[in-house]
Amino acid sequence: MLSNSLRRCAFVVTLLAAAPALGAQPPAGAPAEAQQAARTKAHEGLKLYGADRWQEALEVFQEADRHYHAPTLVLYMARCQRKLGRLEAARDLYEQVLGEPLPEDPPTAFLEARQDAETELAGVRAALEATAAKAPPRAAPAAPAGAEGGGSLVPAGVAFGLGAVGLGVGAVTGLMSLSQVSDIRSRCEGRRCPADLQGDADAAATLGHVSTVGFVVGAASAAAGVVLLVIRPGGGSGPEAAGALAAAAAGAPPRAPRGVVWSAGVGLGRIEVQGKF
Repeated sequence: MLSNSLRRCAFVVTLLAAAPALGAQPPAGAPAEAQQAARTKAHEGLKLYGADRWQEALEVFQEADRHYHAPTLVLYMARCQRKLGRLEAARDLYEQVLGEPLPEDPPTAFLEARQDAETELAGVRAALEATAAKAPPRAAPAAPAGAEGGGSLVPAGVAFGLGAVGLGVGAVTGLMSLSQVSDIRSRCEGRRCPADLQGDADAAATLGHVSTVGFVVGAASAAAGVVLLVIRPGGGSGPEAAGALAAAAAGAPPRAPRGVVWSAGVGLGRIEVQGKF
């Protein structure tokens, strides 16, 4: 406490008695007025600093330094920033004190300011290093909404499109087949039909087969679309647990791992689904 008080007194005495050696040249026009304003503000800043009113003291020291620059003022600005917890700002000010050129015959307070700045800067740097070591690692940027796996949704969209087409073909051809069957029955007597209706009967049967295949293809494509929506080829899998539970509940085989290429072949009355690794 006594040492700090003596240094503060030396600081004030230096401002009052050694103003011509304060460093940078005062503003042109009224150097005596600039020196007196700096002395007044420095004395006010010391009172605020001693009362732990560091933000106010910082502003007053800055104003004093604008009137007349001195490394002692910069030292106290650094101390105010350190007290306020602004360690990076304090570090920069301490380094400014150490880097400032001194006059040929500097006051003792200027030399002591440089020594104090060197000592206190080491503590500030150590505190900054400790803070950086305790800082948590930066979190990875979140994936955009709707792109958890990062894969493409195009294959799933194509599969759903094929499913819709297959179901549509099955419905239309099924209705056409039923219409032809109804027309044939209306022209038959019981189970006896004219021989010239054989071609119509064959066409109705063909439409029935096409309808069956359309419904099978549509259902298989829709199921493949669900699988592709979860797997998303080219990226990570989606909610794996939910997909596995759904597949188990439906009695389906385990979902193919990443990298599986699905293919389907359709023929009259048959459908093939294959997986290639």
